[in-house]
Amino acid sequence: MAPGSSARPIPILLMSHSLGHGGGERQLALTALTVDRGRFEPHAGCCEGGFWVDRLREAGVPFFRMGPRSLGGISALREARRLRAYIREHRIRIVQTFDYSMNVLGIPASRSVPGVITISNQRCYMSLIPRRYRWLNHFAHRVSGGIVVNSEALRRHLVEDYSIPQRKIFTCYNGIDTTVFHPAPRAELPGLEGATLVIGTVCVLRSEKNLPLLLEAFQAVARHRPDIRLLITGSGPEEPALRAVAKTMNIEGQCVFQPSTPDVARTLSAIDVFVLPSLSEGLSNALMEAMACGCCVIASAVGGNPELVTDGATGLLFPSRSKDALIERLSQVVDNAGRRQALGAAAAERMCRDFSQTRAVENMQAIYENLLSRRER
Repeated sequence: MAPGSSARPIPILLMSHSLGHGGGERQLALTALTVDRGRFEPHAGCCEGGFWVDRLREAGVPFFRMGPRSLGGISALREARRLRAYIREHRIRIVQTFDYSMNVLGIPASRSVPGVITISNQRCYMSLIPRRYRWLNHFAHRVSGGIVVNSEALRRHLVEDYSIPQRKIFTCYNGIDTTVFHPAPRAELPGLEGATLVIGTVCVLRSEKNLPLLLEAFQAVARHRPDIRLLITGSGPEEPALRAVAKTMNIEGQCVFQPSTPDVARTLSAIDVFVLPSLSEGLSNALMEAMACGCCVIASAVGGNPELVTDGATGLLFPSRSKDALIERLSQVVDNAGRRQALGAAAAERMCRDFSQTRAVENMQAIYENLLSRRER
């Protein structure tokens, strides 16, 4: 019998601000739905709803619903008291948070209940967290029993930049549902009619995604190639500026902007070359999904991207901010269908082998067992 095991499954509480789209929300739901019920009894907590709520309730997962969005003032103290009462009532042994806002509220409140193991979460670089929450996240990491990151790059970030002890940090890569994300026949999307090659990306349209660089590189490789299209799928504050850049570059006729869609797999099946030119990444779900769908991927060598893409084998990497390097990588594959297909097939095989949902949940359970074992020594 594993250390810390008992006849009754161990109650665990998994917390996120919301349970809609997002990598952290998906990892929470995946863990709650597929964790070994003979060993663990999952509960879920959130402030806002989301489409995962119904699926979790249908699976019999109990819910703790928190109140206000605000993490400050008397209301936050009231919610902290309610959380502590829920933990005591249900004899929760492990509380794990899945985003920075729940780190701030959930970790200190849970840590104050004797015997509870707390696990905080870091899914992006600290610079991307709103400034008013950064030191609170640092504090939450300091007092938590463990910290889960989704890439080795983020592990190094916490150790080197915030002096978090190595022993507290556990890497658990995101899991991909390969029954949804897998190579499929080419989808026909509006605006792509007649295109012989589609370069594309799927992301939230924010400044750190560095999409003007992609527009510049596309302009260079698509010159004298009216049959090539650029598909940008996503919504966000940068969309008006990106459309303006495309117009200024005289490539608006070859650029297709599509809002965020729940059917990401279909969009990816329309893309031949997926480009992620980000300035900062933790572990990109969009990049993983593109690889799983068999796209030829090109990504900036930042954050966790090199942990996913083996340069020249499962995709291509380029130095962040380098337009010339991105143009060179695109040129390698735009006119070489065999090269594109080989890289895409290798990427899909790696996602299926190393980044399945089953592997992700097994890794998370191993983290729980490790921390339970430490507590009982």
